Amino acid sequence: AAGRFSHLPKTMADEEEDHLDYEGEEEDNDPPAPQPQGQGRQAGPAAPTKPGAGDSETDDSDGEDVADGPPPPGGKDGGGNGGEKKTGGGAGDSDTDPSGDEKAPASEKPPGADEEDGGSGKEDRRPNALAATRALSAPRAGGGDAGPAGKDGRRDDGGRRDGNDPNGRGRVRLAPARPPEPARYVPPAKRRLLEMQRRAAEGLAGNHGPDGPDPVPATSEAAQRASWEKLHRTINGTVNRLSPRTIKPLIHGLFRDANLLRGRGVLCRSLLAASLASPDYAPSYAALMAVVNTKLPEVGELLLSRAVLSFRRYYRLRDRAAVSSTLALLGHLFNQGMAHELLSLQILTVLLEGDVPTEDSVDVAVGYLCTVGRRLSEVSPAGVHAVMERMRGLLHEGSIGRRAQYRVETLLKVKRGGFADYPPIPDADELDLVEEEDQITFDTGLDDPGLKMEDHLDRFRYDEDYDGGEEEWSKIRGEILGEDSDSGSGSG
Repeated sequence: AAGRFSHLPKTMADEEEDHLDYEGEEEDNDPPAPQPQGQGRQAGPAAPTKPGAGDSETDDSDGEDVADGPPPPGGKDGGGNGGEKKTGGGAGDSDTDPSGDEKAPASEKPPGADEEDGGSGKEDRRPNALAATRALSAPRAGGGDAGPAGKDGRRDDGGRRDGNDPNGRGRVRLAPARPPEPARYVPPAKRRLLEMQRRAAEGLAGNHGPDGPDPVPATSEAAQRASWEKLHRTINGTVNRLSPRTIKPLIHGLFRDANLLRGRGVLCRSLLAASLASPDYAPSYAALMAVVNTKLPEVGELLLSRAVLSFRRYYRLRDRAAVSSTLALLGHLFNQGMAHELLSLQILTVLLEGDVPTEDSVDVAVGYLCTVGRRLSEVSPAGVHAVMERMRGLLHEGSIGRRAQYRVETLLKVKRGGFADYPPIPDADELDLVEEEDQITFDTGLDDPGLKMEDHLDRFRYDEDYDGGEEEWSKIRGEILGEDSDSGSGSG
């Protein structure tokens, strides 16, 4: 009864269990002897069973099976002259005769067991290898898991032992970890600007004149890159704030603060991106480019070429939303007089080609014709008539869906009204800024092979003749804004 593992030699886990306590104190973990037959485990609050009604049960104290039998004559549960032991009694019944005749064998109760238990009836704690292993792997009280000990007694986790423990087996106190510093987000534009400033400062180290540090030369790459970043921000900010009410002051500030010859690629890209995101503002974008086109035709031609190439690309990808947004910009460029009517007729022909065009193509064609219908009827009435006949044929054939049929019927009503509800330039008082005879029109076609995107204009390039380009732009800006070449002050 000393334990099922008493015949095995002590392992390192057993030795560690003998001396290790979670609270950092030593405790004698000698295996207690099993309780005497009269001091077994106390029964829980289970309901008592009738005598003789249960099956045979196994006693944990000595491992013998005792069959339930009738109670001794004249005796109550837990009582009898002979102190006979029985099972199946009620909860909390004693199994030992009050006279105490039965004693535990000396071999089953080691000396000193009563002093250790103190008569408190502690729970039976039988040592075994599994319990010792779990005790070693459990976390220590008051601290985290201690790392494995090496040959020199040190821990691998960087902690230190409690100096109050003479055996060096107490709690391990870990040094508090410092929290990492939170990362600070720096926008890409600001990060590039700080990098340019740092490089400029490094380039000027040791270059001091009698009056202090020399300024950064305008021909250096760092200075040109900083100027390019400023130009980029000016153009994007102007396009983002553009509206019919703010277009006039913004155009004036754009000519004053931005070199549009150098930043024409950025301007065209910003206008195309803005028209894709907000096609309702396409009239304002076209009005801005109409003004710029009268002074800088190369900028207007670049925007028109990129818009045509974008339409061809999106139409090939069958991106309906992108096609509609791009055609909104192209239609208002035509209304401003920058594009030829042949381009609009080619676009309508492509959208309505084939025996049975798709419903999306018919829908986009109807929307584009509503945008350019009034002006196109003035410059090319025969072309508008041909397009409307094609629409009537699709409606009579019934080859398109109900939604597309409804859109065509609406277009026929608008055409009979002369496109009165669709003026060429909405908010003409604010957006009609260029006289028709002053506008420059480009004969760009939809299938022209010479169209180029010129993406290299959107990126920074080091210019060896930077000063010459700035002087040229200063002259053009003076002519546009009416600046006096002598005083350099702006008059309008």
